[in-house]
Amino acid sequence: MSYPTITPSPDTERVLGQIQRGELRCGPGAAREIAERHEATYGGAFNGTPAQVLLANLAWADALASLTFQDAA
Repeated sequence: MSYPTITPSPDTERVLGQIQRGELRCGPGAAREIAERHEATYGGAFNGTPAQVLLANLAWADALASLTFQDAA
């Protein structure tokens, strides 16, 4: 059985290059650091009601938006 050859898109190549150069971080370590900052900032304030889940999602989005290229170094 043969498999089709997959050609990476220019976006894929660009993002992989950024990861290799350390301009972007991904993976479990980066996710843990984001979670630690979230926990330090918001604590256990979000424990499951719909309003709390919405606030947690907004806080998570805010934490992700606050990342800069300097954080990736």
